[in-house]
Order: sequence, then structure tokens, then C-alpha cells
Amino acid sequence: MQHALIAISVGPATDPLPYVRAIERVGCTGEVFVPGPQRPVLSPNIAGIMFCGGAAVHPSRFGQDLDPNIKKAVDEPRDEMEWDLMGQALARDLPILGICRGFQMINVYFGGTLTQNLAAGQWKDVHRPDAPRNTMAHTVHARSGQLQAVFGKDPFEVNSIHRQGINVLGHGLKATVFTQDGLIEGYESGARNILAVQWHPEELIDHPAQRSLFELLAARAMASGPMEIPHQPQGV
Repeated sequence: MQHALIAISVGPATDPLPYVRAIERVGCTGEVFVPGPQRPVLSPNIAGIMFCGGAAVHPSRFGQDLDPNIKKAVDEPRDEMEWDLMGQALARDLPILGICRGFQMINVYFGGTLTQNLAAGQWKDVHRPDAPRNTMAHTVHARSGQLQAVFGKDPFEVNSIHRQGINVLGHGLKATVFTQDGLIEGYESGARNILAVQWHPEELIDHPAQRSLFELLAARAMASGPMEIPHQPQGV
């Protein structure tokens, strides 16, 4: 059986191994992308892409200055790489899965904005507890869409490793998963083959519903398949 090849976008301080293992658990193979001196290129064999967790998107990308009350933890080279990778993925209609920073990055790519410091706002849940990465931190509710098909209609618990969150949703994205007090934690776009969640399902891979996110990416990637390369007659 042929395995789909999935691009995995991370930063230099992000451990790609949990994402690679999650992809391998659902029968795919990962190719890791990290910012570097060369322009990133999605090869014709890549059939899907996952934008993973890590340092924040620079707020200049959504028209703000860095909040002086929070630690400066941004990755501008990664922003540049992922803007390029998003353009390539959309041009080929590749299935896209965003996780945590990836969830935020995709939102900003489509013109959305972020709240840089959730702890200073009206949100009641603790979104970055001092706890292991697989600790269930709070409850969310999938209200519609493909994410409801994956997680069901009842509230469920997720882990949480983020300080920022969506303020304004990007163009063409549909919010489908929310915290109890209304923060967007999942969105999708069928037209653009996108699913994205704010939590970290790669750390919860033994939970069947969380694993289903990667299974869905794998199924979409297999349906997409590698890019067709036109045959060139010998000698041309």
C-alpha cells in the first residue's frame, strides 16, 4: 500500500517527533520543513501539509505591535516560510491541518487577527496551565461541520498549550469548535480543504477522536494523491 507523504512545518525550537509519529500512526510518512536559507518547495510527491505548534506569529502580520506585557516569543523566518508554503498548498488544493500556532497562522494568512494575551481578557479557562502537554485543561464543544462529525455533538476535553487566540476570524473560514465562554478553538473551510484546532491532538494520539483528525488528513491526502508529472519524451 502506498503511503501519502505529508509536509510537517515546524520551527527550529519545535520538536517535530510527536507530529511525525502521529502521521505515521495513520499510515502516512512525514517530511519536516524548518526555516532555512533556501525557499521551501513542496515536491510533487507531497499530498498534504500540517502546520504545527511553536512560537507566535509576529503581530505585524495582523496590524499590531508586540504586546509589551508578554514575553517576546515570535519566529519571523518561520512566518515567511509558512506564508510561502500556504501559497503552494492552496495552489494545489492540498489538504491542510493546522495545530495551535498553525491554527493561528492560517487564520492570520486569511486576514484574521489574534488576541496576544488571553490571560488579560475575559476568557475564564486557563489556556496554558503549568502541566504536562497531554493534560486535559478545559472543555470545548463542536457545534457544526466536519469537526462535529469527528468529535460528536457533546462537549469534550482538550489539552491546551497557548497564550494567544483568535480575535477576528479570517475570510472564508467557519468557526465550528468553541470553549464554553465563546473562544474559537476549531475552524474549517471545505472550499480550501482546511481543518484547524487550537489544542494539540498529536499529544493525545491514543484518544480515538483525536487520532481521527490525522486519519482524516491521511484520507484526504490519499484522495488528493501526488501531483501528476507530465511525461517527457526521451531526448526532449
